Amino acid sequence: MTGFLKRPCLRTAGPAILILVVLFFAGCTHIEVPDQIIDRSPAYIDWGKAPPGATDRARHRIEGKRPFEWWYFDGHLDNGQTFVGVFLDPSFVSGKPEVMFSLYSSDWSKESYLITLGPEEITSSTEDVRIDTTRGFLHRLDNETYHVHWKLDDIEADFRLTTEAPGWRPSGGDGVNESHLDFFWTVHQARNHIEGTITKDGVTTEVTGTGYADHNWGRKGLNEITRRWIWGRIIDDNYTIIYADVDYYDPSINSRPLYIARNGTVITGTGSPTIRQWDFETHPVLKRYYPKKVAIDFDNDGVKAHITITYKHLVENVDLLSVSGLNGLIQWVARTFVARPNYFRVIADYEGTIETEGVTDRISGECLYEIMGFE
Repeated sequence: MTGFLKRPCLRTAGPAILILVVLFFAGCTHIEVPDQIIDRSPAYIDWGKAPPGATDRARHRIEGKRPFEWWYFDGHLDNGQTFVGVFLDPSFVSGKPEVMFSLYSSDWSKESYLITLGPEEITSSTEDVRIDTTRGFLHRLDNETYHVHWKLDDIEADFRLTTEAPGWRPSGGDGVNESHLDFFWTVHQARNHIEGTITKDGVTTEVTGTGYADHNWGRKGLNEITRRWIWGRIIDDNYTIIYADVDYYDPSINSRPLYIARNGTVITGTGSPTIRQWDFETHPVLKRYYPKKVAIDFDNDGVKAHITITYKHLVENVDLLSVSGLNGLIQWVARTFVARPNYFRVIADYEGTIETEGVTDRISGECLYEIMGFE
């Protein structure tokens, strides 16, 4: 927040001058909308197909000015609901341990709970993933199964998550999980089967579904690492696909992850797909854009994938300053003079082909993608 503190003092300015200055500096947060964004790598990048080991799953001892770490879970339930649950130790926003759980109805209306914990209310292992808090826990039961539990205010969720498509620890250099970097990412379960219960207002409902689990950590604020990213996942009958394109400030990083599993076997783990985004829409309130068309193309290591993703509707848009805990005046100053951090979640249709060993499979269905922006 130091950038806007260096602006000229406005305390003695008259109303007209103040308005002119505000209008002038408001341009600082204006961003031009591109015609398209295309990112590709000059050569094939092999990031392997291995899952994360114990120390990658566990909490890390992170040295940095604003370290953060979180374990993320989401799932679409067979009753039409969707959940997102996160354990943060510490949060990239508050710098404190937090537990978060959100439940979306079939029309994407949202109930969200966020609890900040004291240091005595959480323990997390550095040997393998195990987190215990006063508001829930995360336990790895065996090589295939996680047990996760959230208990926040008037909602309680208890799930067993069984792996259907294995996790992934991208490795091999070229901008991923290298010790000198500031941001790290692994997938614990690319696809899992959910079985458990949700208790709300004293009523317990048994649920099943399909979900996902990953893990992120870093040394400094996300807004200092990246301008924005797009991340998405496709759950087809026989294929699980994860992709992302992160706009890093570090110009040496020219890679982006693509994971493809067929049933329970990983067939692609790479950092070099071509990802194209276009047909951008600017949100009228957040003043930030998201793509309505995304294409993923990859042809290497015996796998060809060509997938087009088309926007259906925006189901979530968040002004991240509004949930930052900052007071209203600081939010206004930051939003006007510094940045408009934002989050979009989009439901879309996908269609395409995946070819291996001369056999081509056509895929189609509904998927989601998200855009996180920090400018």
